[in-house]
Amino acid sequence: MKYIDKIYGEFEITGVIEELINTRVFQRLKGIHQGGAIFLVNPEINHTRFEHSIGVMLLIKKLRGSSEEQIAGLIHDISHTAFSHLIDYVLEIEEEDYHEKRFEEVLRDNELNAVLKKYQLDINKFIEIENYQILEYPLPNLSADRIDYTLRDLFQIGKITRKEILWFLSGLKIVDNRIVLISEEHAKWFQSKYEFLVAEYFGGKQNKGVNILMKKIVKDCLTKGIIQEEDFYQDDFYLIDKINRSVNLKKMISEINSLKIENEKITQKKRKIDPEILVDNRVLKLSEIN
Repeated sequence: MKYIDKIYGEFEITGVIEELINTRVFQRLKGIHQGGAIFLVNPEINHTRFEHSIGVMLLIKKLRGSSEEQIAGLIHDISHTAFSHLIDYVLEIEEEDYHEKRFEEVLRDNELNAVLKKYQLDINKFIEIENYQILEYPLPNLSADRIDYTLRDLFQIGKITRKEILWFLSGLKIVDNRIVLISEEHAKWFQSKYEFLVAEYFGGKQNKGVNILMKKIVKDCLTKGIIQEEDFYQDDFYLIDKINRSVNLKKMISEINSLKIENEKITQKKRKIDPEILVDNRVLKLSEIN
């Protein structure tokens, strides 16, 4: 399989990775937008969990992570629900981890398991995804997942260029099986971009507005029995179709600017980054240097 990623470039994908990508449960991620509901008001923000998941795998590969960690990176978001974190807002889950609680169940998909067994891989190795430190490492540190969604989101909304991305990627290094940076300049750049992403994109007016609207619509549809929680296990388009049986979603979205949302809120995960830097063979946090 030849795969062209918009930020990492062109790759040849074969073997277990290719077969996992071709499973039904992974292909479902093509219908789940990375930014959740924002694509309804800004169609250009249309990148998906499919692209992000492959991107995380490619980044781990680029950093020479093991084949097993590349697989973990590929499937880490396989349990994400329709509209990404919308279900977390609806159910007021501050940690935004609804999909993580479903991860093991989705991971045991028959087709996915058949591929892993073919390559003599044990599904149980991938249940504790946090064991893969290149892929997942707790905030405020760097991780492949965190790096990819930051670069991908900011690139998609036109806030960084591919030239900047390639420069930043050249500053990544693996130390003690986790991602660190080679300079303070790289660390400050990423910290500032991450802060912008959290404050101005995740917490921006457009994102906030559409998520508050969708939260209200979904809660009403759940109360009326038009949709069920299990419908989130499908994809964005499946859920839109069911919602449209009750309300004209397109019309409501077009009137979003006239809605009064000042007193409304959505519960979002608190995110702060403090990258680690390799300084004279020691690993220090940016805050420790400053």
